[in-house]
Amino acid sequence: MNLALKYILTAFCISFAMIVDAQGKLTKKSAIQHITGEPFVHYYATIDGVPFYQGDWLTGSVTMKSGETYDGLQLRYDAFKDDLIYQNNVTNNVIIIDKNSIEQFTLTNPKVGKVETFKSLEHKNLKDLSGSYFAIILEDSLSVLKRYEAKEKQYSNVNMTLKKTGEFVHKTYRYTWNGIELRAVPRFRRLLLRQYPQYKEDLRKFFFHNHIRMKNDDDVKLLYEEINRLLK
Repeated sequence: MNLALKYILTAFCISFAMIVDAQGKLTKKSAIQHITGEPFVHYYATIDGVPFYQGDWLTGSVTMKSGETYDGLQLRYDAFKDDLIYQNNVTNNVIIIDKNSIEQFTLTNPKVGKVETFKSLEHKNLKDLSGSYFAIILEDSLSVLKRYEAKEKQYSNVNMTLKKTGEFVHKTYRYTWNGIELRAVPRFRRLLLRQYPQYKEDLRKFFFHNHIRMKNDDDVKLLYEEINRLLK
């Protein structure tokens, strides 16, 4: 092969690669624009703090009910209104993603260095929490869920200078879910043992050997993996 032909082939390959790369980027940008919802409006200027889980924008992914998954998105979970907020870097829009279109989403929690997966659960027995987002600690026949909530605690005396009416108070709640009943995870070991008297001795030994702390998500996950094993 002569030198001139080599240059021609090399130039063609580079040009082709650039076209493919440009098309790939264009496809990705266009696809992300398919995430729809209503514009997010800043509504909490009169309340101290922020309503968001972890406060800052977090990197995450969204899986749509139609099957597509979009990674590397800038997301915020509004724990006050139970909404997922998305900042589209292509259109520079900030929107509330339509909850009916989401199968699940993930958020990378930098404070604990792990990824949390959230799902919207719908069931008549969930009552007021039907359709709400829950973080999944354990997914099994007896699942363990975590609910993040932000509520406004109103000030008794409104600061007219700052024009603040209250502050956001953040709380977390853990539940078990068997597909029928949502039940609070006990905060103390003795209360959990009362729920499973038939496995009382087994669970006591498990607590002792694994140093289970009921405030720790990983410990709670390990504990309910054992409970699922015993129930089966």
